[in-house]
Amino acid sequence: MAQPVAKNSKPQYLYLALLGGFILAIWLGSTLFGLPSVQAPGIASDCDLNQQSCTVDMGEVSLTVDIQPRPVRSMTPLNYRVSIDGTSASKVIINLQGSEMYMGINQTQLTPVESSPGNFSGQGELAVCTTGEMLWRLTVSAETAAGPINTWFEFRAK
Repeated sequence: MAQPVAKNSKPQYLYLALLGGFILAIWLGSTLFGLPSVQAPGIASDCDLNQQSCTVDMGEVSLTVDIQPRPVRSMTPLNYRVSIDGTSASKVIINLQGSEMYMGINQTQLTPVESSPGNFSGQGELAVCTTGEMLWRLTVSAETAAGPINTWFEFRAK
């Protein structure tokens, strides 16, 4: 009569350990490299770009962002305006990202407004979101005499 073969349980533990390590790596990666979910200095979270221009004060430097026309809508030509007071700026870039899903690369380098020092303008457009409404994050990056400025604003667009 044949003896029953004992099953080796070591591979099961190895698979469970690998699965646990994979889940831990995903969690750590999303925590460390995800978009910030808490307020940090320089964020104008209480301001709605659909209602008004928004200003962030960073010590002696202030940065104001305006988007026209309002309310902000997808697939509509948009005019961006950034004003920087308290220092001179040489370069201003706006980056728009979907906060809830990836919507591609959407960057616009603004050009200085000749007649108005400290003001930059440009045009762009938001991509269409299939869910009907999207939370967007507009990041402003500026090279200034006071050093680099990076701040962001969130708003909803249909």
